[in-house]
Amino acid sequence: MNEKLKKRLVGAVVLVSLAIIFIPMMLDGGERSSMPLFGSNIPEKPDYQFEPLEIPLQPVAPIAEERPVLIDKPEPAPATAPAPAKAARVEERPLTEPSPAPTKPAAQSDQVAWVVQVGSFAQSDNALALRDKLRAKGFTAFVEKLGTDSGTVYRVRIGPELKRESAEEQLQRLQREMKMKGIVLGHTS
Repeated sequence: MNEKLKKRLVGAVVLVSLAIIFIPMMLDGGERSSMPLFGSNIPEKPDYQFEPLEIPLQPVAPIAEERPVLIDKPEPAPATAPAPAKAARVEERPLTEPSPAPTKPAAQSDQVAWVVQVGSFAQSDNALALRDKLRAKGFTAFVEKLGTDSGTVYRVRIGPELKRESAEEQLQRLQREMKMKGIVLGHTS
C-alpha cells in the first residue's frame, strides 16, 4: 500500500472519530441532560438553597487567678540594706474574709520571690503561734490564709527572699536552730 494512502486513511479515521464525539455535544445545545452519562446515582441539584446561619460568638470572661490572703505581711526592707533579723511590723487582717480558691503553683516567669514553707494548719491559732515562735528566733515569718475544697488552710512561711539561695540558707538555719523541716517554694505577691 502506498504510504500517502495510509496517511489519508488514518486522518479520515481520526476526523470521523472526532465528529462522532463532538457533533452530539453541539446538537444538544449545551443543556444538561437529566440522565447522567455514566449511570451515577447522585440526585439532581435541588432548586432551593439554604441561607447560612450566623451565630454570634459570645465573649468568654477571663478566669481571674485568685491569690491567698496574707494574714500578716512583713515590711519590705530597703534595697541597699540587708534584711532585718527581728520581726517586722505586722498588718493583721480579719480572719473572716472570704476564702479564695486554691492557687496553682507559680510559673517561673510569675515568681517574684522565694519563701520557706514551714507548715500548714487548719486552725489559725496554731499557725499564728508558730509564726510568733519563729519571729522570736529572728525569722521573718508570716501566715497566708488559703481556701481549699476541704476547708481553710493557714500556711506559715519564712521570707520572702529575692534569691532562691537566700531562701535555702533560711531553710538550713531553720533546720539547724529550730530542728524543723521546711520546703523552698516560689512566691508571688
